[in-house]
Formats: sequence, structure tokens, C-alpha cells
Amino acid sequence: MKKIKIDVWSDFVCPFCYLGNKKIESVVEKIGISDNVEIKYHSFLLDPSFPTETTEPLVDYMTERKNYPREQVTILHQQLAENGKAYGIDFQFSTSLVFNTVKAHRLIHWAKQYDKNDALKDAIMYAYFTDGVDLSKEENLLDVIENCGLNREEALQVLNSDQFSQEVENDIYTATQIGIKGVPFFVINDKFAISGSQEDRVFENALKQVLA
Repeated sequence: MKKIKIDVWSDFVCPFCYLGNKKIESVVEKIGISDNVEIKYHSFLLDPSFPTETTEPLVDYMTERKNYPREQVTILHQQLAENGKAYGIDFQFSTSLVFNTVKAHRLIHWAKQYDKNDALKDAIMYAYFTDGVDLSKEENLLDVIENCGLNREEALQVLNSDQFSQEVENDIYTATQIGIKGVPFFVINDKFAISGSQEDRVFENALKQVLA
């Protein structure tokens, strides 16, 4: 069977990314090709200008900063929460606190050397979307690190330096070169591009075309 590489650009504060990530992973498992697929997650910053030492309730962020009507945001969140259940996601939007994600992305790149980057990605998204953790506070981010079996002190050293900043910038630069303007964004074997958290069949059809 052919080897398949799936490159995924996403951001931690994006519910469509969380859902899309789970969908592609679910489809890969469903069609029985997990052993032949490598999913590589890449950094993307939806709001790089968001202050690094603060948070804002997600609903307020969407209505006040992004100017979406509150009723529209409520309906969207209800739909996402319902859709997420099928993939084991417990969206709790009322407690989610938007934060600047650059530090979290740097830590993902750091965790790659320990093969813990995917586990950390999931843990950060769970902390944000389900537990309502204030991830702008380094101690809370480090708690997530520690719970993933990673070294807290080493992670703190990363945060206190500019380590892995270049890796984040490289991911964003590549996204710019490809023309990515929103996430999640999936590229399969450098050939098929899928934008957004699509229905399972869209991912399934693309993977089957690659395998054909």
C-alpha cells in the first residue's frame, strides 16, 4: 500500500481545527490505513496580534472583536458542540478563554523530539475547549506539559528563550506560500488540498484517490 503524508495547518483556538483534526484521524482509522499514513501538524496563528499575557472569553471575542452577532455565535457553537460529540469532543464554549497561541505552538515543536507533539496538541485543545483553562498563564500551560509526561523545567526553559520560534515562523511562511488564509487546511501527498472541517466523505474520497 502507498505511503500517505497528510500536512495539516491548524491553531489551538480554532474549533473547526479541533473537529477537522479528529475527523481526518477518524477517517484514516476507519478505512484501515493508519500504518501507512503520517499526519504532520503545522503551526498557524489566527490572531498573532492578540496580547500574550491576557485572555478573553471566546463568546466576547467573537462578538466584540470579530463583530459576529451574538445569536449567530450561539447557534454556531451549538452546532459545533453537537457535531463534536461524534468524535469524542466535549466543546464547552462558554468557558473557553482565547489566548495568544504562539507559546503553545513553540512547545509543540519542542515536544517533537520526544514524540509527544500529537499528544500535547490534543491535551492543549482539550484544556482550552473542554476544561476552560487559562492558557495565557505559563504555569497552566506547564501543567498540561507535565500531564503529558514531558519535563516541566525543560519546557519552562523553552518559554524563557526564543527556541522553536523559527520553526513556528517557517510553518506560517509555508502556509503563506501555499496560499492558506484559513484553517484547518489539509494537504495530502502534496497533491490534494482540503480547506476547512469537511464531511468525512470528503476526506475519505481524497484518500481513496491517492491510494488508487
